[in-house]
Amino acid sequence: MAKRCPVLSVANSKGGVGKSTIATNLAVVAATCGLEVMLVDTDPQASSTVFAATRGEDRPSFRLVQMTKPILHREIPKLSDNCDLVIVDSGARDNATFRSALAAASFVLVPVTPSAYDIWASEDVFTVIDEIAATKEDFEVRVVLNQVVPRTVIAREALDALRELTESQGIELLETRIHSRVAWRMSSSEGLAVTEWKGGKSDNPAAGELCALWDELRIRLGSLPGLPAG
Repeated sequence: MAKRCPVLSVANSKGGVGKSTIATNLAVVAATCGLEVMLVDTDPQASSTVFAATRGEDRPSFRLVQMTKPILHREIPKLSDNCDLVIVDSGARDNATFRSALAAASFVLVPVTPSAYDIWASEDVFTVIDEIAATKEDFEVRVVLNQVVPRTVIAREALDALRELTESQGIELLETRIHSRVAWRMSSSEGLAVTEWKGGKSDNPAAGELCALWDELRIRLGSLPGLPAG
Protein backbone atom coordinates (compact mmCIF):
# COMPACT_ATOMS: atom_id res chain seq x y z
CA MET A 1 0.00 0.00 0.00
CA ALA A 2 1.32 3.46 -0.92
CA LYS A 3 2.27 5.64 1.98
CA ARG A 4 -0.18 8.46 2.59
CA CYS A 5 1.20 11.93 2.04
CA PRO A 6 1.38 14.30 5.01
CA VAL A 7 -1.64 16.51 5.62
CA LEU A 8 -0.87 19.89 7.19
CA SER A 9 -3.88 21.78 8.57
CA VAL A 10 -3.30 25.47 9.30
CA ALA A 11 -5.91 25.96 11.97
CA ASN A 12 -7.21 28.25 14.66
CA SER A 13 -10.85 28.81 15.59
CA LYS A 14 -9.95 32.48 16.12
CA GLY A 15 -10.24 34.63 12.99
CA GLY A 16 -7.69 37.17 11.77
CA VAL A 17 -4.58 35.21 12.78
CA GLY A 18 -3.24 34.76 9.23
CA LYS A 19 -4.19 31.17 8.44
CA SER A 20 -4.87 31.75 4.74
CA THR A 21 -1.71 33.80 4.23
CA ILE A 22 0.43 31.11 5.83
CA ALA A 23 -1.35 28.26 4.03
CA THR A 24 -1.04 29.83 0.57
CA ASN A 25 2.59 30.84 1.08
CA LEU A 26 3.51 27.34 2.25
CA ALA A 27 1.73 25.86 -0.77
CA VAL A 28 3.84 28.01 -3.10
CA VAL A 29 7.07 27.16 -1.30
CA ALA A 30 6.31 23.44 -1.40
CA ALA A 31 5.49 23.66 -5.13
CA THR A 32 8.72 25.58 -5.71
CA CYS A 33 10.55 22.67 -4.08
CA GLY A 34 9.12 20.41 -6.79
CA LEU A 35 6.38 18.82 -4.69
CA GLU A 36 2.91 17.93 -5.92
CA VAL A 37 0.78 20.03 -3.59
CA MET A 38 -2.95 20.12 -2.97
CA LEU A 39 -4.29 23.18 -1.12
CA VAL A 40 -7.75 22.62 0.37
CA ASP A 41 -9.82 25.71 1.16
CA THR A 42 -12.44 24.93 3.82
CA ASP A 43 -13.06 28.56 4.77
CA PRO A 44 -16.35 30.09 3.50
CA GLN A 45 -14.45 33.35 2.98
CA ALA A 46 -12.46 31.48 0.29
CA SER A 47 -9.27 33.53 0.65
CA SER A 48 -7.08 30.69 -0.59
CA THR A 49 -9.36 30.19 -3.58
CA VAL A 50 -9.08 33.87 -4.50
CA PHE A 51 -5.29 33.67 -4.12
CA ALA A 52 -5.12 30.69 -6.49
CA ALA A 53 -7.37 32.42 -9.03
CA THR A 54 -5.19 35.54 -8.94
CA ARG A 55 -1.98 33.60 -9.37
CA GLY A 56 -0.24 33.70 -12.77
CA GLU A 57 0.03 30.50 -14.81
CA ASP A 58 3.79 30.93 -15.20
CA ARG A 59 4.35 30.43 -11.47
CA PRO A 60 4.94 27.17 -9.55
CA SER A 61 1.49 25.64 -9.29
CA PHE A 62 -0.57 23.65 -6.83
CA ARG A 63 -4.00 22.04 -7.02
CA LEU A 64 -6.78 23.98 -5.28
CA VAL A 65 -9.81 22.18 -3.89
CA GLN A 66 -12.74 23.91 -2.16
CA MET A 67 -14.49 21.84 0.48
CA THR A 68 -16.72 23.57 3.01
CA LYS A 69 -18.68 20.51 4.12
CA PRO A 70 -17.51 18.33 7.04
CA ILE A 71 -16.26 15.48 4.84
CA LEU A 72 -12.60 16.35 4.49
CA HIS A 73 -11.37 13.55 6.75
CA ARG A 74 -13.10 11.06 4.46
CA GLU A 75 -12.31 12.69 1.11
CA ILE A 76 -8.60 13.49 1.43
CA PRO A 77 -7.45 9.86 1.06
CA LYS A 78 -9.42 9.70 -2.21
CA LEU A 79 -8.12 13.02 -3.56
CA SER A 80 -4.46 12.91 -2.56
CA ASP A 81 -3.17 9.74 -4.28
CA ASN A 82 -0.69 11.67 -6.44
CA CYS A 83 0.21 14.34 -3.89
CA ASP A 84 3.38 14.82 -1.88
CA LEU A 85 1.73 17.25 0.54
CA VAL A 86 -1.79 18.40 1.37
CA ILE A 87 -2.24 21.79 3.03
CA VAL A 88 -5.62 22.66 4.56
CA ASP A 89 -6.72 26.25 5.14
CA SER A 90 -9.26 25.83 7.92
CA GLY A 91 -12.14 28.15 8.67
CA ALA A 92 -12.21 30.41 11.71
CA ARG A 93 -15.04 28.78 13.60
CA ASP A 94 -15.35 25.68 15.74
CA ASN A 95 -17.87 23.72 13.72
CA ALA A 96 -18.11 20.32 12.03
CA THR A 97 -16.04 21.43 9.01
CA PHE A 98 -13.30 22.82 11.26
CA ARG A 99 -13.14 19.56 13.19
CA SER A 100 -13.10 17.58 9.95
CA ALA A 101 -10.08 19.63 8.83
CA LEU A 102 -8.31 18.70 12.05
CA ALA A 103 -9.34 15.05 11.84
CA ALA A 104 -7.90 14.86 8.32
CA ALA A 105 -4.50 16.16 9.44
CA SER A 106 -1.33 14.39 10.41
CA PHE A 107 0.17 17.76 11.40
CA VAL A 108 -1.55 20.91 12.70
CA LEU A 109 0.04 24.37 12.61
CA VAL A 110 -1.68 26.90 14.87
CA PRO A 111 -0.90 30.56 14.08
CA VAL A 112 -1.35 32.87 17.06
CA THR A 113 -1.10 36.65 17.02
CA PRO A 114 0.66 38.55 19.83
CA SER A 115 -2.28 39.84 21.83
CA ALA A 116 -3.53 38.65 25.19
CA TYR A 117 -7.03 38.12 23.82
CA ASP A 118 -5.87 35.97 20.91
CA ILE A 119 -3.64 33.88 23.15
CA TRP A 120 -6.50 33.28 25.59
CA ALA A 121 -8.82 32.45 22.68
CA SER A 122 -6.29 29.89 21.44
CA GLU A 123 -6.99 27.77 24.50
CA ASP A 124 -10.28 26.83 22.80
CA VAL A 125 -8.56 25.39 19.74
CA PHE A 126 -6.16 23.42 21.93
CA THR A 127 -9.17 21.86 23.66
CA VAL A 128 -10.55 20.77 20.29
CA ILE A 129 -7.13 19.50 19.22
CA ASP A 130 -6.91 17.40 22.39
CA GLU A 131 -10.27 15.82 21.55
CA ILE A 132 -9.13 15.01 17.99
CA ALA A 133 -5.71 13.77 19.10
CA ALA A 134 -7.34 11.21 21.40
CA THR A 135 -8.75 9.48 18.31
CA LYS A 136 -5.57 9.50 16.19
CA GLU A 137 -2.12 7.93 16.29
CA ASP A 138 -0.32 10.04 13.67
CA PHE A 139 -0.89 13.61 14.87
CA GLU A 140 1.52 16.43 15.67
CA VAL A 141 0.80 20.03 16.66
CA ARG A 142 3.00 23.12 16.53
CA VAL A 143 2.33 26.81 17.19
CA VAL A 144 3.78 29.78 15.29
CA LEU A 145 3.67 33.38 16.50
CA ASN A 146 2.37 35.53 13.63
CA GLN A 147 1.98 39.26 12.87
CA VAL A 148 4.62 40.25 15.41
CA VAL A 149 5.58 43.91 15.73
CA PRO A 150 9.30 43.61 16.59
CA ARG A 151 11.03 45.17 19.57
CA THR A 152 7.85 46.03 21.44
CA VAL A 153 6.83 45.31 25.02
CA ILE A 154 3.58 43.77 23.74
CA ALA A 155 5.48 41.33 21.53
CA ARG A 156 7.78 40.28 24.38
CA GLU A 157 4.91 39.83 26.82
CA ALA A 158 2.87 37.92 24.25
CA LEU A 159 5.78 35.60 23.54
CA ASP A 160 6.20 34.88 27.25
CA ALA A 161 2.47 34.22 27.63
CA LEU A 162 2.42 31.97 24.58
CA ARG A 163 5.41 30.00 25.82
CA GLU A 164 3.65 29.48 29.13
CA LEU A 165 0.46 28.37 27.38
CA THR A 166 2.15 25.97 24.96
CA GLU A 167 4.26 24.44 27.72
CA SER A 168 1.13 23.86 29.80
CA GLN A 169 -0.46 22.15 26.78
CA GLY A 170 2.64 20.12 25.96
CA ILE A 171 2.83 21.70 22.50
CA GLU A 172 6.00 22.98 20.80
CA LEU A 173 6.29 26.65 19.87
CA LEU A 174 8.29 27.03 16.66
CA GLU A 175 11.41 29.17 16.68
CA THR A 176 10.35 31.10 13.58
CA ARG A 177 8.50 34.37 14.18
CA ILE A 178 6.37 35.87 11.40
CA HIS A 179 6.51 39.67 11.64
CA SER A 180 3.88 42.18 10.62
CA ARG A 181 5.17 43.37 7.25
CA VAL A 182 3.59 45.00 4.22
CA ALA A 183 5.07 42.24 2.04
CA TRP A 184 2.69 39.61 3.43
CA ARG A 185 -0.39 41.64 2.52
CA MET A 186 0.80 43.03 -0.81
CA SER A 187 2.17 39.78 -2.18
CA SER A 188 -0.99 37.85 -1.31
CA SER A 189 -3.15 40.42 -3.10
CA GLU A 190 -1.12 39.71 -6.26
CA GLY A 191 -1.36 35.92 -5.94
CA LEU A 192 2.31 35.69 -4.99
CA ALA A 193 4.23 34.23 -2.09
CA VAL A 194 6.59 36.60 -0.32
CA THR A 195 9.48 34.61 -1.80
CA GLU A 196 8.30 35.69 -5.26
CA TRP A 197 7.45 39.31 -4.48
CA LYS A 198 9.88 42.10 -5.46
CA GLY A 199 13.02 40.05 -5.79
CA GLY A 200 12.42 37.39 -3.21
CA LYS A 201 14.53 36.54 -0.19
CA SER A 202 17.51 38.82 -0.76
CA ASP A 203 15.35 41.95 -0.88
CA ASN A 204 12.56 41.01 1.48
CA PRO A 205 12.83 39.95 5.16
CA ALA A 206 9.37 38.36 5.00
CA ALA A 207 10.69 35.88 2.44
CA GLY A 208 13.43 34.85 4.84
CA GLU A 209 10.79 34.24 7.52
CA LEU A 210 8.78 32.04 5.16
CA CYS A 211 11.86 30.02 4.24
CA ALA A 212 12.68 29.59 7.93
CA LEU A 213 9.13 28.42 8.63
CA TRP A 214 9.30 25.89 5.78
CA ASP A 215 12.66 24.62 7.02
CA GLU A 216 11.18 24.03 10.49
CA LEU A 217 8.11 22.28 9.13
CA ARG A 218 9.50 20.19 6.27
CA ILE A 219 11.60 17.91 8.50
CA ARG A 220 8.64 17.28 10.77
CA LEU A 221 6.44 16.54 7.75
CA GLY A 222 8.67 13.72 6.58
CA SER A 223 11.99 15.14 5.40
CA LEU A 224 10.51 17.11 2.51
CA PRO A 225 13.01 19.03 0.33
CA GLY A 226 14.27 22.53 0.96
CA LEU A 227 14.09 25.41 -1.46
CA PRO A 228 16.52 25.33 -4.40
CA ALA A 229 19.62 27.49 -4.01
CA GLY A 230 19.28 30.99 -5.45
